[in-house]
Amino acid sequence: MAQGCTNAVVLLREIQAQGYKGGYTTLKNFLRPLRQEECWRVELRWEAPPGEYAQVDWGYFLAELPDHSLMRFYAFVFTLSYSRVTYVEWTTSMSLSTFERCHENAFTYVGGVPRYIVYDRIKTVMLGEDERGEVRFHPAFFDFAGYYGFMPRLCPKNWPRGKGKVESGVKYIRCNFWQGLISIGGVDDLNSRCREWLDRVANVRIHGTTGRAPFEMLKEEGLQPIAGKPPYPTNPAVLRIVSRDCLVSYGGCRYSVPAEWAGKNVWVRAVSGEKIVVSAGGKIISEHPLEPVLKRTIINQAHYASLRGRPRQKRVRVIPRIESPRLEVEHRSLAEYEALVEVVS
Repeated sequence: MAQGCTNAVVLLREIQAQGYKGGYTTLKNFLRPLRQEECWRVELRWEAPPGEYAQVDWGYFLAELPDHSLMRFYAFVFTLSYSRVTYVEWTTSMSLSTFERCHENAFTYVGGVPRYIVYDRIKTVMLGEDERGEVRFHPAFFDFAGYYGFMPRLCPKNWPRGKGKVESGVKYIRCNFWQGLISIGGVDDLNSRCREWLDRVANVRIHGTTGRAPFEMLKEEGLQPIAGKPPYPTNPAVLRIVSRDCLVSYGGCRYSVPAEWAGKNVWVRAVSGEKIVVSAGGKIISEHPLEPVLKRTIINQAHYASLRGRPRQKRVRVIPRIESPRLEVEHRSLAEYEALVEVVS
């Protein structure tokens, strides 16, 4: 149990191998108070300083259509960890482009960008882990984060309390806003009414933990400003195969990438209408200024550095060989030849 196992079935199997003769019920009754202590294990509470952290999560809600079928709505919930200011946007999709747009609207609503944002391990944020257990971020979203100057952070596996502030925010929306709805006119109507609820209820109430109104504490956040910053371009990343001369094609031009990526799949995306970003394996491997003239090839000589000084491999030429015709020779026993010799004699 000190190692985290509270499953009576597993523990019974292990102690039976050590000679335990009792039954399952006896073991379960013995474990009950110990499990209670494990559930209420003391944890250290941590409060974020102003302007440092926000937390993001999705909420799932069902509404009934006129034909009595159910439609799912998704609530993008963004909560600043210090002030508890919350932004909510309702959608019918959780695609990457929708996810990024919701972030931009949240930044506009709170007036800036925090330095870190905490997420669950969702596919729009991370692709997986490498062989060393390090997170591989989604290259398109990681580029979006770099554009706005924040670093994504992920909760540990199976630990939702790592972003408990936004988890509580989703619960508050479900119990306070959603339950007050009798009918809705669609996503636009839902967003309009939710915005009014945010401004008049959620962000002006006295918060139960801080004892202050979230909008009042927002003045102390000191977020990174975004005033005057153009929106992030919505051009989706496209999958390309790197050619044998270490080039990828995009928008009618070709751009070089490091030689070790030749023959492999990479993601290519135009950013801000000013540059081309090539990503693979959860990291950016190449950047180039966007070339406005078609049919141009943009090369960074450093991408070919690993090839210099290496002996060129000669191309193997396959030349078929023509074999001479094989004559079939009949095999006879020596007795036949001896008979012929006797006849001649």
